[in-house]
Amino acid sequence: MKQKKHFLMAVLIALPLIFVACSDDDDDNGNGSMRSHFTYDGATFDLDHGFMFNFGQWWGDGYSFDVSLHSDGIEFSVDFMEATGEGHGMFFEMYSPDEESLTPGTYVYDDDDEGDPFTFYMADIIMNWDSETDEGTEVVIVGGSVEVDRSGSTYTLRVDAIGEGGKEITGYFNGPLPVYDMEDFWKSTEKPRPF
Repeated sequence: MKQKKHFLMAVLIALPLIFVACSDDDDDNGNGSMRSHFTYDGATFDLDHGFMFNFGQWWGDGYSFDVSLHSDGIEFSVDFMEATGEGHGMFFEMYSPDEESLTPGTYVYDDDDEGDPFTFYMADIIMNWDSETDEGTEVVIVGGSVEVDRSGSTYTLRVDAIGEGGKEITGYFNGPLPVYDMEDFWKSTEKPRPF
């Protein structure tokens, strides 16, 4: 009887440790790697997919790549001129030294938008956006950096930025970012924005 009592006590002591060791981690996507997301004002917003527009060289020495990252609930028309659904997203206009792709490296915010390589200018996040009402909470990014890594067609972006009002914005994205050539398109029509 004493052995059974000691065994039950050991199980009761070990049980909370088992649950803590197996608890769900906000940064884990279920396969042991960090899930794509951004955080703002204490809340975390999932990201699922993304793409890039290559607008070519405008001014400065860099080539303009508009990077759009979105949650699962947002879909785009074939020509990318219309978004539908509900969800969250991040947008960056980044300047790469390479005309064909977004070169790995650290891109820093350039308030003067000089178009220099390894800088970004126009950037924002949007939370709880609804295409039916075209409403959501948008926060313009006014400082910080984006670290870009690449392995084959998979990009990893790590965001450490400041939003208007001084609040921190962090983010992580890992996945393919197909590139669409828009260099001639921007010359003839208004530059499309995802939101």
